[in-house]
Amino acid sequence: MGTGLTFRSAAEYTPGTVNAILAECYGAILDTTLRDRLLRFDREVFASPDTVGACSLISSLDEGIVGFFSYDPRRGPEIGLIGHNGVLPSFQGQGYGTQQILEIIRLLTLRRFARAGVSTSEHPFFAPARRIYEKCGFRQSRRTPGDRSPYGIVDYERALTQKF
Repeated sequence: MGTGLTFRSAAEYTPGTVNAILAECYGAILDTTLRDRLLRFDREVFASPDTVGACSLISSLDEGIVGFFSYDPRRGPEIGLIGHNGVLPSFQGQGYGTQQILEIIRLLTLRRFARAGVSTSEHPFFAPARRIYEKCGFRQSRRTPGDRSPYGIVDYERALTQKF
């Protein structure tokens, strides 16, 4: 497993950084709709550094960017939701995605959330993400059919009081 990651607020970077990271992470499935969503999200991160920006982090290794992850605390203290989570293709398969999820779990635990939740697609592209969530103690809580896609949505939850 990869080690030595550092985590910094995405708001410490320049606008466009989050979009660039996520566009590369999602490259295999990046279409116009997703591209537009990522651009809007990037703008939110940098327009709101004390809210969205504070819950959006960039992981680095020796000053080189490895990935991005975020969480949404607005449903707290009951549940904190994991948002975008991606590792750049050149760093995938080395345990960095797991480290990012464990950092979110740590942050949500420090903020005294009862549970963490995440939603992802059944699309084969997201199979590694689903494996990471399960490895980190998440269990499927619901599956729903896709509304504009043949792929459904898989929801996961994990208690934050459990030991990992």
